[in-house]
Order: sequence, then structure tokens, then C-alpha cells
Amino acid sequence: MLDGLVARVLSEYPYRFTLATTAQERADAFRLRGQAVGRHVDRDGYDGAAVHVLGWFDGNPVSTGRLVCPPHPLPTQDACGLLIEPRGRVVDVGRMCVAPAHQSHRHAAFIALLCRLYLEMRERGYGTACGMMSPPVRRLMRQLGLTLEELAPDRPYLGEDRAPVRFSLLANAGSLGARWS
Repeated sequence: MLDGLVARVLSEYPYRFTLATTAQERADAFRLRGQAVGRHVDRDGYDGAAVHVLGWFDGNPVSTGRLVCPPHPLPTQDACGLLIEPRGRVVDVGRMCVAPAHQSHRHAAFIALLCRLYLEMRERGYGTACGMMSPPVRRLMRQLGLTLEELAPDRPYLGEDRAPVRFSLLANAGSLGARWS
């Protein structure tokens, strides 16, 4: 059911997604991330091992997100001093952002980005994710039908308060499907 919903969103929404594999595409992703946190570019030590997804609209990059997969250290674990179970089976989903011109009350660009990140996780054999989420993003995720497990209280992270969360997309398939069918 969830795979069908994801496929429908990605076919109906006006965004195209690619993996950022060239130096220029990665620079586009880092520039988008920088806009979100008030810097020229946003890069860190996890980027070399990460899968970077770029969302495009009319030939322009408008959204990005990254996956950091085991066996590499996970940014959320390192930032919070946590071990997130099941060990070695959790992917870190982060650095998600949408260009200001494509942010809307319906969150279409963000929802499409989440769908593509989900597919990338599944293709790599993962069903559980973690990440650092601000209160507004946690609210949005819950409104979308996703159940999040908050692993610790909010703490300053990338210029705003965020909490470490874990979520299983497969365990949420029923609630997401019911919400979006």
C-alpha cells in the first residue's frame, strides 16, 4: 500500500528526482542546504559517505535530502550520543530542505522529497530511519500520518531546537495509507 502511494505521489507531483552524483549536483545540494541554515553552503563530514537526492522543477534544483547508511556513523547518533536500534539497520535521513520559492502550505515539494528518500531507503534494504527534527517538522510528519518516536528532548542543532527521532516507514504503512488513500 505504501509503495503504491509513494509511486502515485512521484508520478503526479511536478518534481523530478535524481541522485547527486556529479560535483555540480552535490554543489547544488550543498547550496540549497546552505540557504536553509543561513550559510553560503552547508557541508559536513558525513557528506562523503551519503546518498544525496535532488528534486528538480523546470530544470532547477528545488529540494534536497540525504541518507547516511550503515556502516558509516550516523549524524543523529553522533550529535546526541545515542545508539539507535536496531543497530546497523537504521539509516539517517537528514538535511532535507526545499527552496523558499517551492515551499507552500500544502508542502508538495517536501512530500515528494520524502517519497523519493523512502524509495532510496527501500532500495538499500532499510525500513527504519532516524533524524533530527524541529517541532514544526515533527508536527507536519504527524499530520501526514507518520508515527515518530522521540528519543531525547529538543536540543540546539543547526540553528534551531531539534529532537532525535526514530521511525519505521513500514510500521507506518497502514496509518499513512489510511491518511492518503
